[in-house]
Amino acid sequence: MLAIAIINHNTAVATIACIEALLADSSMRARLFVLDNGSRAEDAKQLRDFVAAGTADIAFFRSAENRGFAGGANRLIAEALANDDVDLILMLNSDTCPTPGFAARMIERLAPAEFVDLVGARLLDARDGSVDSIGIALYRSTLASNRRHEADVLLGPTGGCALFTRRLLEDLAKTHGEWFDERFFCYAEDTDLVIRARWLGYRPACADDAIVHHSVSLSSGGPDNDFVFYHGIRNSLWWLVKDAPGAWLLRSSPLFLALHAGICLRHLRRGQARLAWRVYRDAWRGLRVMREKRRRIMATRRVPASAFASWITPRFYEQDFLRKAWRELWFGRR
Repeated sequence: MLAIAIINHNTAVATIACIEALLADSSMRARLFVLDNGSRAEDAKQLRDFVAAGTADIAFFRSAENRGFAGGANRLIAEALANDDVDLILMLNSDTCPTPGFAARMIERLAPAEFVDLVGARLLDARDGSVDSIGIALYRSTLASNRRHEADVLLGPTGGCALFTRRLLEDLAKTHGEWFDERFFCYAEDTDLVIRARWLGYRPACADDAIVHHSVSLSSGGPDNDFVFYHGIRNSLWWLVKDAPGAWLLRSSPLFLALHAGICLRHLRRGQARLAWRVYRDAWRGLRVMREKRRRIMATRRVPASAFASWITPRFYEQDFLRKAWRELWFGRR
């Protein structure tokens, strides 16, 4: 059976719309697992009342505190896997609107015999229909981001819409002691999980015909804010220490230094020196824990370290990134 896991944090209206889109899909054969993740009382009540008033098979849970995407996802994965008949789990953002048949198309891309146990979808920006994500891409700059072009190498599915097999999830828990890393809280926790899955020999796929509309970063206040920057950059440093091969890190160090020098300069010009300082300070403070986890990950990998190079898109970063960054640096935000 397929379990669909949805986390709500102060987005009850969007979450209800997402659930309604799933329930309206006549091809859907799934049980929904919904967590309210420390929302305001009125938001949590609105979602709880909606679930209680319906007749659909929805398991509803409430957390008094916001555990972030990582903690919330782990709670729902545990609840779903406690049911012996659940063999697939699909993580779906609350700010998405899936189209009919999307889950079936994702399931079709699974290939257990070839260890294709994690599948993504095509996420379209709900504002204009442009491609928001067709998975995660990792670039030579050492930064991972939304994959928007099919020519870019698919690292794995983004957490906003990701299908995992029970086999993969149980293997991650047994081998690494975790699914999503809760220290990350949110952002880049999906990159970390995907890379760890690949070290264990699992392969990703993307169902390009599985269409999901996405209201980008709704629960975190939009894609361009201090919260997203803080967690995105801090966590990108953590997963590098935790998951990346040492030889690749050494070879990539000039591009890494250039990237982070640019990040610091950008935020200095924005008057956000304290924010940038907090990001790198807190990243440094978490390195010991990440190094400890790294030892376990590297000791249990099932593919050679040289395989990592094939997971990288051979470009510094996203298309047009350098041009846009240069314009913003000298001419302000555009």
